[in-house]
Amino acid sequence: MKILTININSIRAHIESFMEILRAHEYDTILVQELKVEDASFPHNLFDEFGYNIKVFGQKSWNGVAVFARDSIEDVVRGLPNYADVNSRFIECVIDGRVRVINTYMPNGDTIESPKFPYKLAWMRAFTDYIAGYLDSPEPVIIGGDFNVALTDNDVWNPKNYVGIAIAAPDARNIMQEWLDSGWVDAWRTLHPDETGYTWYGYRGRDTIGNNQGLRLDYFLCNRVAAKMIKNCEIDMSPRMANKPTDHCGLMLQIN
Repeated sequence: MKILTININSIRAHIESFMEILRAHEYDTILVQELKVEDASFPHNLFDEFGYNIKVFGQKSWNGVAVFARDSIEDVVRGLPNYADVNSRFIECVIDGRVRVINTYMPNGDTIESPKFPYKLAWMRAFTDYIAGYLDSPEPVIIGGDFNVALTDNDVWNPKNYVGIAIAAPDARNIMQEWLDSGWVDAWRTLHPDETGYTWYGYRGRDTIGNNQGLRLDYFLCNRVAAKMIKNCEIDMSPRMANKPTDHCGLMLQIN
């Protein structure tokens, strides 16, 4: 199974680059974040020809997550179960009765002085409590999405530029590191232990890509069972290089 996670930064604004992903027929499952469209307005009809089952948890103008899968999608949960949230940031499901997938668009938090920062930390702590029950599950569990955390300075092109910024704040990093310390496996980093690889590049022209000035914000985390199934995990630059692109690259996970 090949899974892609991609923050599309508005499914309507970047519909053509997303359609290119679908036309390639490369991925069995696609996790999409930042749809910026509510459920009733999601353009299901545009995707009929590609043969995906689709589950959506949308929100007008902001946030929103969706799962595309060639196989069945069951046991769908919309919204982080133990956290009252007005934002659509979480959808969970079981693909083909075999693999449990959590697709998440975690809060950005702006700066550490922003009132958005405590919300980011509270959401991440609630997420910590929720996923703890899945770490030792007998079923493979994969968490994918835009985590809005650059875990270490090796995940930031210039750490000095991000001092005081929420995505590189020690408090946010420490929460995410707790997940890894408990046993969740960062699929890309475990296969690329010393490599610098970014999944987000700003819109200040292509020079940000040409100069490799980016951030690693997108992840796949695997529980103990899923970690044994990892075959490959690579950054897919093509969505960021498309005509009228999103500001994120894709991240591909292949499991046996």
